[in-house]
This record gives sequence, structure tokens and C-alpha cells, in this order.
Amino acid sequence: MNTKRKIKNSLIVVMALLLSSCLDVIDIKPRDTYINTVAFKNENSVRLYLNSFYPMLRNFSQFGSKALGNNSTMSDGLTDILKYGGIVAGVGDANIITTVDGYVSTAANPFDTWTYGYDIIFDVNRFLAGLKEYEAKFGSKAQSFEAEARFFRAYAAFMIMRSHASESDDLGLIIRSDLEQMDASQKTKARSSINASWDFIEQDLEYCISGDRLPKDAQTGQVSHYAAQALKARAMLYAKRYDKAIAAARAIQGKFSYINEYASIFKNINNSEVIFGVYWKYPELTHNLDLRYAPAGDILGQGLLAMAGPTQEFVDMYDMADGSRFDPSNPAHNALRFVTDENSLQRDPRLKATVLFNNSSWKGRKLKCYFDETTGNYEIDMKNFPYSKVNAPGNTVTGYYMRKFIDENNTDFVSKGSEQDWPEFRYAETMLILAECLAQTPSGMAESRTIVHELRKKRFGNDAIAAPDYSTTAAAVDYILKERAVELAFEGHRFWDLRRTGKALQVLNGKRYNGVKWTKKADGSFSAELVSCDTGIRRYHSNWEAFPIPESEIRNNTEAKQNKNW
Repeated sequence: MNTKRKIKNSLIVVMALLLSSCLDVIDIKPRDTYINTVAFKNENSVRLYLNSFYPMLRNFSQFGSKALGNNSTMSDGLTDILKYGGIVAGVGDANIITTVDGYVSTAANPFDTWTYGYDIIFDVNRFLAGLKEYEAKFGSKAQSFEAEARFFRAYAAFMIMRSHASESDDLGLIIRSDLEQMDASQKTKARSSINASWDFIEQDLEYCISGDRLPKDAQTGQVSHYAAQALKARAMLYAKRYDKAIAAARAIQGKFSYINEYASIFKNINNSEVIFGVYWKYPELTHNLDLRYAPAGDILGQGLLAMAGPTQEFVDMYDMADGSRFDPSNPAHNALRFVTDENSLQRDPRLKATVLFNNSSWKGRKLKCYFDETTGNYEIDMKNFPYSKVNAPGNTVTGYYMRKFIDENNTDFVSKGSEQDWPEFRYAETMLILAECLAQTPSGMAESRTIVHELRKKRFGNDAIAAPDYSTTAAAVDYILKERAVELAFEGHRFWDLRRTGKALQVLNGKRYNGVKWTKKADGSFSAELVSCDTGIRRYHSNWEAFPIPESEIRNNTEAKQNKNW
């Protein structure tokens, strides 16, 4: 953390508060820093100041530059559900991280949220110091401004804890709750305990949700009361403060609802399932999701496409259409293992909404993810196969593509970028948090099963689908983790779910993942076979349970202790 960072004394031209009125979305363009006399001149100027914190949410989203913490790799790419195809930095960081010993270090840490997180905390503390100076001017509105700012501080602190907290060392945050504590003269300060660190986050969020400080019906894209409750539920799940997570989730329960079509949640996030969204709008705000993950044949010769594809292990997680578990050892199930648009109808409907298959209908064509026996070539959507054939293949190495989040209507993403919006907090996630926390005790087990059952009935479109039958905490967690992998696919939860539940070493270490190789026969029929999409053994190291804090913090702060084994 740079404690010598100074407040800029320059004033930028004040731009319009909102995007065009037809958007009705909060303006989240980055702003420069204002001197306090301008920043707190009136409510509009305070609104502009608060808007400068929103880019953090874009950056930490799975569409952003810090999806992994200090790297744009999707965290699911470090797990059993998504496989990156590249083998060099920039396109294959996930493979380097999981196969090259020492790639994660105190000097170079792709999981580092400490550096950026404390920049955010500094900025929020500076805002709060200025607000305190002018709070009489704004009356009760000052509490709303403070609550919105403290949401961002809590979010940044949570991201730091998620990566860097060490339970075995009882080392958490360096708590700096005001601007004075971030002065260079006070740079020497020890890390607080795990409990005190979670207290700090909880206290910020308690302030946010108390009374009417944050609106329940906020402007689209603006932090709301329910966004704060959703963040509290997520943070308290990680903190293992299950009663606090339950209380936060219950405040949301019934205030939102599931929609009929899973795919529609992500095509337009202004729906009853999204508690809080992060917005883009062409041309002012765009990202590169389609450029990075769309099928290779979408734009020929564009080498950055299709950086990652779903694994066979992920496809195997999807249940049969009647809700029974998919079991590849069952001959009837195994006949449906290599999925197509046609046989996907016999599986969980979320599968077809999440994954593209060989011969899938897509953008007015059929995907060609196969080897043509007649020509002796791999077709365009799988041209550089198998894995490691080239450094940056620009196509799937698993035989599958991402469908969820990819914009089927965007045919010019190379020049225009992408503008899909990000669902930061979803009702389904919060309800699965509630179910997991309730299942920590026998008294909550029945309600936990009911909550999961309600979600699955909606997703399968079948009220008669069998209810979960878990009766122990261990069985419940296993069931819910699998449900989270399917429901929250590509939303950045799988890696951290396995890690927080102590299952990452078992599930991720010493593995090679698989895909499907399709072959088109001379008679036009297709055959499929299971193939490895890894050449080396993937590793999850035990010291990844707590990633290191930056070397610069240790050098500049003699009281700060490094996590052990780093």
C-alpha cells in the first residue's frame, strides 16, 4: 500500500451526472479527484465523487482486468469447469499458474487484491474525511453518502480477505478506518486478527443496512440496501459467521424472484433475479468478453478468440432432465455424455444455456468443432487442436465453448468491444448462501433442502422434480457446491468455493482435465471420444490457502507479517 499517495489539487471539468436519460443508469465513468471545496459543493458534486468508486466493481468482475485479483483470467479457469487453451502469458495464465511451480510468489502474485484494495480504501477514507467536514451541510443525506462509500470499503476489504487472510496464522487486514491512519507517518502497523478483520467489514455493512441510509429501490446501477445485504451474506459466509449470513439473506428472501428462462437472466440483467448489476454502454464503456471467449469461427483470423472452453468434467456435472444425477457409468447416461443441441434436451436445461457444442446453431451457422475424416483437417472452430499444438490456439481445446454471457447478436466486437452487463449479486447466489448456512445445523436442514429444491424446480421447469435428500452438513455442502458450480458458472465462484470449504487440494490438485474430440465420418455421421486437454499435471499448492501479501508492504511496514510458507 502506498501511504504517500497525495490528494490531487487540480480540478477537472465537471461532466454530466448521468448518461442520457433514456439509459436511466447511474453514470460510473471514472472521475479525477476533487479538492473538498468542489467535491462537497452540493449533492451533485458528491454524487460525482461517489461515482468514482464504481469502476472497482467493473475491474473485479469476471469481465474486468482484475477478475482474478491482479490478473484478467477468469478464476473458473483454475478449476475443473473451464480450461484455457493458451500456454503462454496473456492467453494461458491459468495454465501457467497451475502447472509452473513458483509462478505465484510474493513478488508476482496474480491473486493480489491487497495493492488495489488498499488504494480503494484510501480513496474511501479520503471521501469520508471530507464528508465529515461538510456533513452539517447535507443533514441526514450525509448518512446516505457515508453508507454508499462504506459499501465500497467493505467490498474492497472483503476482496483482500478472500485472497490474503491466513486462518492458520490468524492474520487478516491492516485495519485503517480513517484517513489519518493511512498517513505515511503511521505506515507501521500490524495486521489484525481474522476475527477483528471480519468485524471491520461487518461493521461497515451494518452501517449500510441500518435504517434507510441506502435506498431499497435505488437507481439502476447504484448501490442499494439489498446490494449491501447481499455483500454481507457473501462476506459472512466466508467468515463462517453463519447466523449473520442467514440474517442478511433473509432480508433479501422473497424480495426478488426467479424468472422462467435461465439464459434470459444474463441477456438483460434488469430482471427480478439480479439484486445489483454493474453496467457497460457502448461506446463510453465496453469490455472484451466476446473478443476473448467467442467461438473461433465468429471472426476468422482473430487469434484472441476462444481463450477458454468448458471441460467435460463440467458438462458431466449437469443432471439428467428428471433431476437424477448424471452417471457416466450408467450406459443410458453415457450415451448422452458428449452433448449436442439435440441430446442436451435430456439434461438440466441450464446446460444448453451455458455451453455451446459441436454443431450448435450459433449466429446463423453451425459450430464446426470436429476433425473431418475426409479432408484430414480440424475444422475452423477447433482448428488448432489438441492442447499445446500452438501457443495461442484461438479456439477451444475441449470441444466446447462458453455460451453464457457471450452476445449472440454482437458480430463486430473486434472494433466495438462488448457491452454485456455484469450481475454482481444474484438472488440464486444469495439463496444458495442461505441454504448452505442453514445446513450447518440439524435444525436448519429441512429448510435448506426446501430452498435448493425451489431453485431447481424453477431451473428444470418441473415442480415434480425430486427434492435434495442430504441430511448431514458434509453432504449438504457437497450438494450445494455442485449446484453452485452449475448455477453460478463463469461468475467467478468455483475456485473460491473449493478453497473456502477446504476442498481445493482434493478436487484440484494432481488433475488432468478432459474434453471431447468429434470426428465427422465420410458418410456425414459423427463419432465422439474422450480426450485429455492437459499435457501436464495441474497443481493446487497447500500454501494457496492464503496468498501472500505484497513484498512492498513487508518492506515499508516492519510490523506487517507475511503469511507462512511464503
